Amino acid sequence: MIQKIENAIGTRDWTQDDLEKYLGPHQEAWFSYSADDSIRKGAASGGSVTAIFCHLLETSQIDGVLAVKTIVEDGMPRPEFFIAKSREELLRARGSKYSAVYFARHALPLLKAFDGDLAAVLLPCDARALHLARQRDQELNSKIKLVISLVCGHNSEPELTQLVVEKISRGRPPLKEFIYRQGDWRGEIKATFEDGDVVTTPFSTFSDYQNLYCFAQRKCHHCSDHFGHFCDLSAGDIWSPMMRREKIKHTALILRSDFARKLVAGAVAAGVLVVRPATAEAICDGQARTLPFHYNTTVRSRVGRLFGLKIKDKARANVRWCDYLVALIAICNQQITATVVGKRLIKWVPRPVLRAYLYLFKGLESI
Repeated sequence: MIQKIENAIGTRDWTQDDLEKYLGPHQEAWFSYSADDSIRKGAASGGSVTAIFCHLLETSQIDGVLAVKTIVEDGMPRPEFFIAKSREELLRARGSKYSAVYFARHALPLLKAFDGDLAAVLLPCDARALHLARQRDQELNSKIKLVISLVCGHNSEPELTQLVVEKISRGRPPLKEFIYRQGDWRGEIKATFEDGDVVTTPFSTFSDYQNLYCFAQRKCHHCSDHFGHFCDLSAGDIWSPMMRREKIKHTALILRSDFARKLVAGAVAAGVLVVRPATAEAICDGQARTLPFHYNTTVRSRVGRLFGLKIKDKARANVRWCDYLVALIAICNQQITATVVGKRLIKWVPRPVLRAYLYLFKGLESI
């Protein structure tokens, strides 16, 4: 009975039009995880992406992987693009990063300068930028063998990371290492300090702000691509209630090209990945709360005018009363925390108040 209730809460009646516009062109989908528990240990969701890249490198199908690692400078974490050439380097790039990256400025030069075949793991907006760059540059296009796009609701400005680090670091020596999210289900933040002290805290310390669009990147209001349409393979979390009971956290894989299908089949045959078939409906169920709003640029275009924002309506979607409230909260929170006063104010909001505000927002998103 409990399972039936959880499944009912975590599912929606997706139409065929919903599935096509949200997921984009695709051939098949899987729920998966890395067969290697040493890879899963430091991963954010199943370790499938890292496992695939390790397999490609170790079977000499590629020479490098464009990825993002977290480094600490002056006591603050920041993401950095780099090209991993070994399993050890890939393992250092595991886990989610929730801070702004700049593909054209930092990643594209690395890709162009690299001598060899490459794979890349990118956010949907950066996967699209790479797609356009490959159309203009055949030399670049010929060296890119695989693009994996991570499922993304929106990204955050560095100030959110700074706020969380300051909360964790009070009275402690400088930060040495920072992991945004690892572990089962929602996961936890792991912070290591110069004296060797290790602090773990629930990921909600970060995500309570992030889910409310506090310190969100302004450009994310313009995006409707949740799953990453411009890639060979999309990968992301599965937040369906039924998946919470799984002993091993899974990764959703959406295969968009013949090469991706062959790659996943080869990884499964080699014992690298453990997979089971997933329907398009199950994939959307795994992102059911945030997916419709992310796609709906129509409501953000309308509400954005109140804040002087010109947001192009790419979706031409239906808008309900609750959609207006969700957009109003999201854009308002982003705009407020982009100001000096707003940045100071949000630090002093009591956690119970913030949580209540978040529950209201999530409730509106879920309607």
